Amino acid sequence: MSTRRRWLQMLAATTLLPGQARAAWPDKPLRIVVPYAPGGFTDILARLIASRLAERLGQPVVVENKPGAATMLGADAVAKAAPDGHTLLMATTSTLSTNPLMFRKMPFKTTDFVPVALTGLTPFVLVAHPSVPASDAAGLVAHARAHPGKLNLAMLGVGSSTHLVDEMFRTAANVNIPDVPYKGSGPANADLLAGHVQLAFDAVATAIPRIRSGKLKGLAITSETRSAQLPEVPTFKESGLPQVVAYSWYGLMAPAGTPATVVESLNRHVNEILRSPEAQAQLDTQGASATRLSPAQFGELIDEHTRVWARVVKPMNLQLD
Repeated sequence: MSTRRRWLQMLAATTLLPGQARAAWPDKPLRIVVPYAPGGFTDILARLIASRLAERLGQPVVVENKPGAATMLGADAVAKAAPDGHTLLMATTSTLSTNPLMFRKMPFKTTDFVPVALTGLTPFVLVAHPSVPASDAAGLVAHARAHPGKLNLAMLGVGSSTHLVDEMFRTAANVNIPDVPYKGSGPANADLLAGHVQLAFDAVATAIPRIRSGKLKGLAITSETRSAQLPEVPTFKESGLPQVVAYSWYGLMAPAGTPATVVESLNRHVNEILRSPEAQAQLDTQGASATRLSPAQFGELIDEHTRVWARVVKPMNLQLD
């Protein structure tokens, strides 16, 4: 069965049968569960959407932060919630694309959710300490092949997005650049700026000031085209590594069984909110984009990204439980 057909069948399964009736929606406050601590991009995006949804729907929309277990704690709470359109999950790549590839014992299945709306896509920027004798990815690959094992990549834990994009790059470039794992971005960034590690994949928002100040060099970006926020940084495709295209996705999901009419209404409202100047400014600040997709199209995007990461994870034999 095709991906598009599967998502359409899941959505159609929530449609009312003749003679059935359902209370008007929404008839109580909504909840958006964010599976991370407050303050990050996922949380900021959820709160922006929540405030605008509340205005449009005439009901409070509360953001609940539920971090833990690599986003599985928050996701599980939504998977088990009533499918009445009042509980949503701000999911990410980790939640539904990479965790299922690395955890055998998850408390929920990906089919416990239906896609609502894509809220953001962010690429990764490969940054380097100024001591690295390369100005782009092609130069880095040449240097790394001539000096195998002499450079290091900072990454934020086994199975993290930085770990996986590191492996995607290493495999595509056929280079020996070991990872150095860190427990948080603070110590990783400190060591990178000090030159104790030489390379890292960073978010556009945090890379920009460091590149512009000369503290780091931007070598390449994992997007299909150059970033409007970092136009001077070439893509990996331009540098001869077309396999290195990767994004983190962010999006709203609902429990499976949520009425299709509710999913479609939420999709329309969220897409309109994301087109507002305030939302566009927030996305631009993060180097993010948010293409206007239907629920089924968003489901296809999730599956496409899952296939991309599966090609990275499976050869690693990476199991985290």
